[in-house]
Amino acid sequence: MTNSNAETPSLGKLRAFLFLPRNAWILTSTSALWSIGSAMANPYQTLYFAALGASDFDIGLLVAFGTGVTVLALLLGGYVADTWGRRRVIVIFSWVSVASALIYAAIDSPYLIVVPITIGSLASMYTPAFNAVMFDSIEPGDRIRGFSVFSAINTIPSIFTPTAGGLLMAHYGILHGVKVCYLASALFGAAGISTRQKLLGETFQVKAQQKKSFFSFVKESFVSGIDATRKSHKIVKQLLLYITLAGVGTGLTAPYASIYVVDHLKFNPIAYSFIVDLAGLTTVSLLLGVVFLIKRLGAKNGVLIASIAAPVSNVMFSQAKTMDELLEWGVTGAVGTAIQSPSLSTMQAEMIEQENRGKILAMFSILPALVSLPSQVVAGFLYSSVAPVVPFIAAVVPFTIAAIVLFRIKGSKED
Repeated sequence: MTNSNAETPSLGKLRAFLFLPRNAWILTSTSALWSIGSAMANPYQTLYFAALGASDFDIGLLVAFGTGVTVLALLLGGYVADTWGRRRVIVIFSWVSVASALIYAAIDSPYLIVVPITIGSLASMYTPAFNAVMFDSIEPGDRIRGFSVFSAINTIPSIFTPTAGGLLMAHYGILHGVKVCYLASALFGAAGISTRQKLLGETFQVKAQQKKSFFSFVKESFVSGIDATRKSHKIVKQLLLYITLAGVGTGLTAPYASIYVVDHLKFNPIAYSFIVDLAGLTTVSLLLGVVFLIKRLGAKNGVLIASIAAPVSNVMFSQAKTMDELLEWGVTGAVGTAIQSPSLSTMQAEMIEQENRGKILAMFSILPALVSLPSQVVAGFLYSSVAPVVPFIAAVVPFTIAAIVLFRIKGSKED
């Protein structure tokens, strides 16, 4: 009896720490459920493309194509989030994403990869609405803790499910093992989205809109997004520049990390999955403890520290030859992710007014995607024609410039 009473205050503090408003919790929990399946497949997507028969250069082109479609989807998504309402966009295009996972599991030719890439990229239309609901739901003074909890819960599946993907590849081979992973992604996604559709509420009431042609809709999406960004606070523009430069670095590295480790460094998929798992564990552990550090340092300094981790991580990756060195790279990247996620989200929420959140948050996704498109093509050329390590070395430059941009951010919304 005494022991039970002693535990009650601790449990109360834990519940208070993990608390999220209803809509934010619905999005968080359903995303985490979906991630149980998607985290099995996502780390190995380009390995799957290679197993289907795509060449190294073709993989760069395919990823770049998907990025191009994503840019269009995000552009439209930012506009419809502020004109259709958040919930409608989230539900419809969450189902589109589930459909893309099913198609990934079904294809058997490199020529068919373009189909699920297109559908999955179009599903990105719900991203601005998703982020806007989170920003709408979490109170200003609680954003650092709230975004940390959201990121931690969503990252938990990446602690263990990438290893499940690695074991499936070891047992069935890369091709059929990843097919099973994509099927799991679709099944867990369907379970999560069914719950999301039933429980999610609207957070932003929009005015009635007159019907327009598709081209008029696209044009207005583009114009309104640019106009909202142009009128935004100086700090928002600086953050956009930072995230755009980081997008160049990400475009150079993301498509080939798994292929480099498995095909070039000759590590088996299970070893790579262990690195991904450790990074996920590190991220979750830090997200739950970094809240107090970020509150003390401030969101801007949190983003700045995270930005420094990116070039350091890339240098470590390009020099890595052993499992220990790869683990150090994974942990360094995880530290940056854990600090940046709540810090950047907090700065965005503070600086962007509610009526333009969908449009401006879309630009935070569009601009890095736009610059990563040519970067992915260049990465394919460098990886296949120069040397596999070159894209990772080249990425240090934009990541470093991005960190310098953050050093120049001063002031607050009131300035």
